[in-house]
Amino acid sequence: MPVLFTGILMATAACSSFQKTFVNDLNESKVLNNSFVGFVLMDPENNEILIEHQADKYFTPASNTKLFTFYAAEKILGDSIKAFEYYLEGDTIWLQGTGDPSFLHPDLPPSQVLDFLKGKQVVLLAANYPEPVYGPGWAWDDYDGSYQREKSSFPIHGNAVRIHSDSLDSLGSGLKVRPAYFYNSVHTPDTVDGPLRERNTNRFNYYAAGGDTVDIPFITDHQLIANLLEQNLDNPVTVQNFESLPEAQPFYSVPKDSLLRLLLQDSDNFIAEQLILQCSWELFGQLNSERALSYISDSLLAGLPQAPIWVDGSGLSRYNMFTPLSICTLLHKTYEEVPAERLFHLLPAGGVSGTIEGYYQAKEPYIFAKTGTLRHNHNLSGYLIAKSGKVLVFSFMHNHFSSGSYPIKKEMERLLWQIHLNY
Repeated sequence: MPVLFTGILMATAACSSFQKTFVNDLNESKVLNNSFVGFVLMDPENNEILIEHQADKYFTPASNTKLFTFYAAEKILGDSIKAFEYYLEGDTIWLQGTGDPSFLHPDLPPSQVLDFLKGKQVVLLAANYPEPVYGPGWAWDDYDGSYQREKSSFPIHGNAVRIHSDSLDSLGSGLKVRPAYFYNSVHTPDTVDGPLRERNTNRFNYYAAGGDTVDIPFITDHQLIANLLEQNLDNPVTVQNFESLPEAQPFYSVPKDSLLRLLLQDSDNFIAEQLILQCSWELFGQLNSERALSYISDSLLAGLPQAPIWVDGSGLSRYNMFTPLSICTLLHKTYEEVPAERLFHLLPAGGVSGTIEGYYQAKEPYIFAKTGTLRHNHNLSGYLIAKSGKVLVFSFMHNHFSSGSYPIKKEMERLLWQIHLNY
């Protein structure tokens, strides 16, 4: 059954003196007057909009998109992540990837997947991932950025090579490469600037100063995944080109919240994209992001004030467009359905954790929210705890400013602190 968003009072409450002052601040701010600004403040207890400014205008959300991905994963996926589906006959196991990003991911807890596969002859299915490895509208020249990893049916090592050098004196000395499979493919050029990976090959360049850690996406294909699996299992892994398994059984890996925390705290794009693929598998038994996003928009998000224009799970694409009012409506629904203690634990906390650790500092955290940043765009949407203890929902969006984001963030900090003090 579709989850409908109902009960929000769309009419703005009668303006108090503070509300008028706040809107005037938005309009007259010398910091914000060179950007397109949208703002909504909502009281979820009374289903009431307290302040709104260009609430129904579409903005580029950047990683505020992950709030929608979070809601979809919360509604569609179970408490544990499905690592793969398999069919076992004797000591041979056929694996069908379901998009789980956790296998051997260096920033996630280990699972039982590796132990389960050891001692078996592994056959990896190669025909169940028909879509492009990048999302619509992703920047073509970001292929070597850690934030733009390839999507795949059977991710491994986070679909990136992690390079670290212990030596602070000599570039490349004491080089550590994970997975070790790529050790001989890492180079330390004499120059200090250039691509981190050659565009069409898995040849990597480490320019960082000693002691720095760099993650560089690798080009995925089924044979490479088989080779990496084989290196970890010490038994043969082969690839076969067929689409489905008879009598497939699921095998689970990590708790869902371990992915959701990376999604929200670190704004992990790779996790976001793979979660949408996981939702697609749960819904349709196929890995099809476009179909999953269309279904989620038409069913789980039916009734949003303005329909989302939503093309990827991460917000990397500038094709995405959401309104502040629709974001607040989603946040209101999330607050109703997810226990606040868990929700606030998963979200970045101002002055404490995640992407707002350096902002919104106070004796006690009062901002629990998701950032969204692309060049010339910065947004923040989430929950504000007022001085009175009341929990408020907000979305503060800034698009098309020509300066850097730091002055925007400091002005947002000033304005949101005023809300904290006045409610």
